[in-house]
Amino acid sequence: MKPLPITIVLPCYARPHLLARTLPAALAQEVAELLIVDDGSPEPLAPTVAAIAGADPRVRMVRLAANRGSSGARNAGIAAARQPFVLCVDDDALLGVGYARTLHDHLIAAGADAAAGRRLWLADGETTAQALASRNRRVSGDALLDRRHFWFDDEALADADTPVPFACAIMLARRDWLLRVPYDEERYRRGGFREETDVQVALVAAGARLIACPHAACFNLSKSEMGRAGGQRRGRVLRYEWDVLRNDARFRAKHFAALKGPLGCAPGATPWLGALHHYFGFRMPSKLRHLLGRGDR
Repeated sequence: MKPLPITIVLPCYARPHLLARTLPAALAQEVAELLIVDDGSPEPLAPTVAAIAGADPRVRMVRLAANRGSSGARNAGIAAARQPFVLCVDDDALLGVGYARTLHDHLIAAGADAAAGRRLWLADGETTAQALASRNRRVSGDALLDRRHFWFDDEALADADTPVPFACAIMLARRDWLLRVPYDEERYRRGGFREETDVQVALVAAGARLIACPHAACFNLSKSEMGRAGGQRRGRVLRYEWDVLRNDARFRAKHFAALKGPLGCAPGATPWLGALHHYFGFRMPSKLRHLLGRGDR
């Protein structure tokens, strides 16, 4: 079967242990190209990639001279991609069987410009099959989104593809759109919070059509499996929580008019008031429920 005209862009910073787990799932996708972006890791990732991918001719490496963060690494990968569609994948995300093909087929059928599937968060020791079998909560398309807190229900099952202003972060998109509307490398540099929502909202505000596709699923590794090495969430917890609050306010400020107007969202009376309401009225209660074992993840 002819490979799909898709480049998978997979950035990684100093987490070779995650590539050992997630790269095989990316290699199993029916795509024409896989581009691993080494985001300036202290130790090059090329030996790890070569050990996993072998002589697979679809695989290329791009090593950045300095760490640019996940948004910068994605932009570098998109610029280097040779296919008309790009699937941006996190290094802690396992792509489900046929994830790329399902998104591509549904994107084409819907006449869309971008598509994202479900993302199921694995518990310690849970397999992908177990996660699929247990995550069967059905909702309407409208219920996938919280337009005040800009939260997308990654694990829910909608009945059909749904046009949305934001969705799961593991998104397939037309490369020409991502070149016109790149990931923001400056606003979310610390922590990364809101960087994927930002580019999705920017795409839709610019006229692109994004769909949430419940027919494709990927999986986020458990926290114990991810560990604390590498990635973007480096540093103390309080600093990261401050970055979350600040990034949210920056996101709301950047898109305030579009969010309040054509996208039909509720960014708050001001960007900072909206961010504070999100943090203390949504994020903190959600974290508390999770710690008490009463949350979805």
